[in-house]
Amino acid sequence: MGFFTRAVGIRNLSMEDPAQPLLPFSALMESLGMGRSDAGVMVNEKQAMRITTAFACVAIISSDLAALPLPVLQHMPDGSIREAFEHRLYPILQSEPNADMTSMVYRAAVIASVLGWGNSYSYIRRDGAARVIGLIPMPSEKTSAVLIPKKQPNGAVKKILMYATTATEDGLAKYIDAENILHISGLSFDGYVGMSPVQSCKNAFGIALAAEKFGAQLFGNGAKASGVLSHPGQLGTEALENLKKSIREAITGENALRPLVLEEGMKWDQTTINPNDAQFLETRKFQREEIAALYRVPMHLLQSLERATNNNIEHQSLDYIRYCLRPWAVRIEQEINRKLLSGPYFVEHDFNAFQRGDYTSQVTGIVALRNAGIYHANDGLRQLRQNPIPVEDGGEVRIVPLNMIPLKSLAKEEDEAPPAEPGGNTDSNDGEPITDMRRDRIVNAYRRLFRDAVGRIVNRKKRDEEFAYRALQPVIASMADALMALFFTPDAEMKQKAESESNALATANAKASLNWAASAAELATTIADQAYTALFKALIG
Repeated sequence: MGFFTRAVGIRNLSMEDPAQPLLPFSALMESLGMGRSDAGVMVNEKQAMRITTAFACVAIISSDLAALPLPVLQHMPDGSIREAFEHRLYPILQSEPNADMTSMVYRAAVIASVLGWGNSYSYIRRDGAARVIGLIPMPSEKTSAVLIPKKQPNGAVKKILMYATTATEDGLAKYIDAENILHISGLSFDGYVGMSPVQSCKNAFGIALAAEKFGAQLFGNGAKASGVLSHPGQLGTEALENLKKSIREAITGENALRPLVLEEGMKWDQTTINPNDAQFLETRKFQREEIAALYRVPMHLLQSLERATNNNIEHQSLDYIRYCLRPWAVRIEQEINRKLLSGPYFVEHDFNAFQRGDYTSQVTGIVALRNAGIYHANDGLRQLRQNPIPVEDGGEVRIVPLNMIPLKSLAKEEDEAPPAEPGGNTDSNDGEPITDMRRDRIVNAYRRLFRDAVGRIVNRKKRDEEFAYRALQPVIASMADALMALFFTPDAEMKQKAESESNALATANAKASLNWAASAAELATTIADQAYTALFKALIG
């Protein structure tokens, strides 16, 4: 019966309750010939894809979501989040869910099924140890969720959720346990089965199909409406049928515009129905907008730019991500997290990938995060797919503007006159005393950098003095440069002192790191204070 049957070997599944309805409602209606809309056109999920707007909406949403990275992430004990490349599901979700499909092909098919049938089903393939080794898409039109009555040991009857499918080699229904089905559903009243957008809004699709059919027939007849053929006498049944056949051949299709030759006194009176009177174009335009609204796709993505401007297109694109793609992404993420992952692991679509096509916006965002101290240089380079800067060259040093100070420090400066540094040292540039407020400004600015360096040191499985030195030395050297720039007019001798003291402080702290027991935050505060005092004393000689 096809790929799914061969892939999962579903012939071995057991039949549970043949009395249960197995086909989705839309497939059942179609099989009974009852799927016509009020427009007189047969409407089902596959017929709806003949409508350009419906096909475009499904293709746009499924392609955009499937193209986003879907990595397996891990919550770390310190509250951070990392990408779990080593997880067994990472290559299945990111690269190859099964032997015959790439991740994008599989995920696009899953999303397209939800958008068409309201439900998407995937068989979770497991190995002998019940570990997930693949995901196999199942045909939505042949699969459905059913509640099967099960008798419990205490005699009570409980309904168990299972999934029935007729996508089998023999075409007979088989049942699959819910834990082995990845079910992505759309809007639902009962929480078990999603409603088909096509069947729920059948008349909207029916009008669109009927208008399209009318247009095709109109232009197939040379853009002329039909007419009335009158005969002065009376025709027999056979003569009438022959006349109909000859007339159809003479005035339709390729012969539509050729002159018609009439005999025996017959007359042809053409009816003049103006397509504008029937609001043909307005109807097609309205149905286009109505179907787009059903799927929440903005009109500019459907190449309808009548009301578009550069400003509102940008906001519509953001709304498309927020109100269309994100809800579908959350549905997919929660089902994957519920069925496939546990503990600290979870999946989440990376919507930052949309910036890959907008280099200016991407760089602007990276620079803002870098200047705020959230990113270091190598974080930005990874976003841009560039090679990292070596750690020893400062590639993982975070920076922050020195003009940013805590509000409490500013209040302290206004409420009281802070004392000068011990010894009455003054700024060599303007003679102003070096106050506690200015000390706090630098220490607070560098505390986050020291915390980052200390955190990387203490989080290593095995303490490494050389690694600790490489992590701390750039931060201490940067603090020395800041002190010289703010408080002194540095010369060659002062720069040599700063370099020597920076190296000495880094060496001392690297040796001490082998026995560190305090938290990273406490250590960062202590080292920042000590480094400031030692560097200041070394620089003033």
